Amino acid sequence: MPRKVTPEALDSLGAADPAAQRSRRDLRRLHFAMGTLSIMTRAIGPKPNRSRLRILELGAGDGSLALRFAHRHARQWPRVSWTLLDRQNTVAESTLNGLRAAGWQPVVAVADVFDWLSRNQQRGWDIIVANLFVHHFKGDELGHLLRAVSEVTPLFFCCEPRRNTVALIGSHLVGLIGAGAVTREDAVLSVHAGFRDRELSAQWPSHEAWSLHEYSAGLFSHCLLARKT
Repeated sequence: MPRKVTPEALDSLGAADPAAQRSRRDLRRLHFAMGTLSIMTRAIGPKPNRSRLRILELGAGDGSLALRFAHRHARQWPRVSWTLLDRQNTVAESTLNGLRAAGWQPVVAVADVFDWLSRNQQRGWDIIVANLFVHHFKGDELGHLLRAVSEVTPLFFCCEPRRNTVALIGSHLVGLIGAGAVTREDAVLSVHAGFRDRELSAQWPSHEAWSLHEYSAGLFSHCLLARKT
C-alpha cells in the first residue's frame, strides 16, 4: 500500500462535540488493545540519570496515556514535569490531579505543534514522545517536524499505525471494541497514513550522533526510537 495521508474526522470536531468525546474514549480502548503503554515503556527504558525529568508529549489528547505512564513509573521516576501539547485542551482536571498525586508536574500547552516548537527552541526536553500523532504529517511537514524535535531533545519515541494488511483488517474491526462512527472511519485512514520499513528514519534530519531504531511492535504498531549518542 502506498502511503496516503487524509484528514481524519476527529481533527475537524470541537472539543465539546459528543462525537469527539466518544472518539477520545475510543482512543483509550485502542491504546489498551495496541499495548501502547508497554511498547513505550520498553522503548524508553530505565529513567535517565537526572534528578528531574522534562518530558514533552506531542498530540497528547486527553492526557490519559500520560496518567497511565505516571501510575506505572512514578515510584521509580519521582520528579517529572510532563507537558501535554495539543491543538485543543481536552485534559480533564481529574487527569491533572492524578498526575499531581503521583508527584508529577503536568503542564497543558494548547498550540499548533510547529508554532509551539519554534517558540520554545531554547528549552530542552529530556524525552519527547508521540503516540498516533506523527502519521498525520507527510512530505516536507513530516521532515520539518522531525527536524524540530531533533533540535530540542536527546531522546524521541513515537508509536504509530503500521501500514500493512493485518493492521488494515484490524482497523475495519474496531467496532468490535465498541468504537463509534468517527473512530471506525479514522482507524482505516490512520493505517493508510501509517509507516513501514524505514520510512521515518529516512526523514530524520541527520544520522550523525544519533542511534535510530525503527521497528514493528505488536500486530498494529510501527515505532521510531531516536537516541542521541
